[in-house]
Order: sequence, then structure tokens, then C-alpha cells
Amino acid sequence: MAKKSLTNSNDGKSRKLDPRGATYTRDFKRAARSFTREATQSPEQALAVLIEAGIYTPTGRLTKNYR
Repeated sequence: MAKKSLTNSNDGKSRKLDPRGATYTRDFKRAARSFTREATQSPEQALAVLIEAGIYTPTGRLTKNYR
């Protein structure tokens, strides 16, 4: 069985992804900023994100794992 390696394309021919690399870090920070910006646009949007993540129930209460 061949070893699987992480690459940044589906064809496997691109360079390997390095989670410690500057490019990976920059892209992650950019994605995190974008997610945060969208998730905190309004209290309703923030609650929707927390519900989708399983932290809150649709009624607005914390789920069992977070009580």
C-alpha cells in the first residue's frame, strides 16, 4: 500500500503541504479572519454559526457537552 501524503492539489503532483510553513500559516490566518468576519456580522449570524457547530441548540441553549 502506498503512503498517502498531503498535497495542495488533487493530482498529487504539487509540493507537499507543511503545516509549519509560512504559506500554510498565512492562508490559515486569512481563512480564520474571513470566517470570523462573516460569523460576527450580527448576533443572529453568530448564533447560527454556534448552532451549526453544535455548541447551541436551535432554541438557544447550550448543548449537553457545553453545560
